[in-house]
This record gives sequence, structure tokens and C-alpha cells, in this order.
Amino acid sequence: MSASVMDVRPAVVQHGAPALLVAWQNPETRRYRLLGRTVATDQGYEFGYFPNAVSAEDFRPIPGFSDVNRTYSSKVLFPLLSGRIMSNSRPDREEWLQKLDLKADAAPFEVLAHSFGKRVADTYEFFEEPSVDLVSGTLTFVVPVHGLRYMTSEALAHVDTSVAKGQILEAVAEPQNPKDSRAVGLWSGGHKVGFVPAPVLDYVDMIGAPGHFTARVIRKNPPSDGTHLRVIVELVWTQSQ
Repeated sequence: MSASVMDVRPAVVQHGAPALLVAWQNPETRRYRLLGRTVATDQGYEFGYFPNAVSAEDFRPIPGFSDVNRTYSSKVLFPLLSGRIMSNSRPDREEWLQKLDLKADAAPFEVLAHSFGKRVADTYEFFEEPSVDLVSGTLTFVVPVHGLRYMTSEALAHVDTSVAKGQILEAVAEPQNPKDSRAVGLWSGGHKVGFVPAPVLDYVDMIGAPGHFTARVIRKNPPSDGTHLRVIVELVWTQSQ
């Protein structure tokens, strides 16, 4: 029997608790990898690694989380996360939150889910754990399109002039991709504009069942935000029957 979309949730995690997936980019290979999950509980916060991430050849533990078998707990937000949220004392905080489509009282995990916790010259990224629909067998992620910076100048120009909120991107599997046979390219108007993020593929791999992606643009950020956060999409993975 095929695994279900719920099988990726360890028993330690309370169903319905806000959770973020923690991804890391290898600075040498530039490959992103899913490392683990951090959860907001009634008692505070928890973090734990996914077992398959720990077994990866290029795995490196996050500073401050060296024990790969431990579930870390804290009554306050871990420094890994808190350092990525603009201070309440900053005069431009309200403007920053508005840019992220958030209200002034947004919770920390909401802020990180919208900003992806990116910092300059940093190797970590955070995604909201996908919502699950057991009836339709789907996982819904909100993530940035990865790899846009490596696309053609024509593709970059197309993103600037033609890609818009609400647009459907074509998701095309690339089994012959030399770097990752699981790769799924994202296309618009005949231009390849990037890829489904590898950490999303890592998450889906934990189910161990086939499926396919659909993608819809939900936000396009200004060029000043850089190519990595230029296009934000809603990715829906549907498990094959």
C-alpha cells in the first residue's frame, strides 16, 4: 500500500501546530537540502531533524543543534529564528510587514513563513510546512521559485515584464537532469523561470509515493529583493492514485 500524505509527520509533532521546515544550502554545491522542522507548541518551541536528512553525505548540523537525535525545546524562539525577524523598535517594521502582506501583530512563524527567513550571505531558509488535504491527497506549499538567477536573460526579462500574480506556471519533470533526476522545472510563456525547490522534493520523498505538481504565482517581489525571492508560488503536490 502506498504511504499517505500524513506519514511525513512524526508523532512528536502535534497535528495543527504551526510548523516551519528548515532548509540549508550547501555553500560548495549550492544545493538546497531539507534538514528538519521547528514547531510552535503551547509550551514554546521545538526543533528536530528529519532522519533522512541526517544520513545525507553532505549533512552538516546547524550550530546550536549538534545532537541529531534530540528534540530541542525552548520557551522562547530559538536564536536561529529570532535573528531573522525585524525588531519592533525598527521604524520601518510596519512597512516591512505590509510588504510581506502581514498585519502589525503577525506571529513570529507567520513572519518567517512570508519572508522565508532569508538574510544576506546566509545558507538557511524556512518554509511553512505544507497544508494537507487527506481527501484529495494533496500537499500545498508556499515557496520561492529557486534557480531564477541561473536562467537565461530572456527568461529574466520575461519575469520582469510578463509574470504576474495569479498566473499558472507549467511544472515539467526533468528525469534526465544531470544534477537531480527529481528536478521539476517551472515554465512561463515558453521560458524556463526556475525550479521547484529541492527541499520540497525532499519532503515529498518522505512519502515514498508518486505524484505531480501544479504551480500558481501568488506574489512577485520587486527586483531589489533579488532573484531568489522574486517569484513566490503556491505549489500543490497531488499524490497519484
